[in-house]
This record gives sequence, C-alpha cells and structure tokens, in this order.
Amino acid sequence: MIGDFNSMIGRLEEQITAEEDLTRVKDPRHPAYSMFAKAAAKRRQNLLISEAHTRSMLEVAKRELDEVTAQLHDLEPTHDDQLSAA
Repeated sequence: MIGDFNSMIGRLEEQITAEEDLTRVKDPRHPAYSMFAKAAAKRRQNLLISEAHTRSMLEVAKRELDEVTAQLHDLEPTHDDQLSAA
C-alpha cells in the first residue's frame, strides 16, 4: 500500500510539473495558476498524509509483533523441560 501511495504521489508530481510547464505559472498563489495543478497538489498532499499514517501504523504493528513473538518464545517449553517431564 505504501508503495502504491508513493507511485501515485510520483505520478501526481509529474502531472503538476507538466501542467506548470504548460501554463508557465509555477506559483500556486498566482491568480492564473492552474486549477488542475491545485487539485493535483491537494490530492498529493492527502496521499502524503495517508502514506505517513500508514507507515506509522506499520511500525506500531511491527513492534507489537516483536513483543508477541518474544512473549510466545518465553511461553514455549524448553528442551530440558520436555526431557524432565518424560
């Protein structure tokens, strides 16, 4: 998903640059700035936020997986415990 976000962000950046080159107006505050470029920039910004949020959730999930894996490892009987029980 993060890769998809980054791919879409890259395509939007290309579209924004192409539109700015076409209109020769690169300043979003300029009255003649392209509405298409403004909309694409807004979509890009939303995707950047989504990408950062998804990356953050992934990091949390990885930490939780590491913690659960460590807990599971602590609960597994050791080889010596199995021999003494036999």
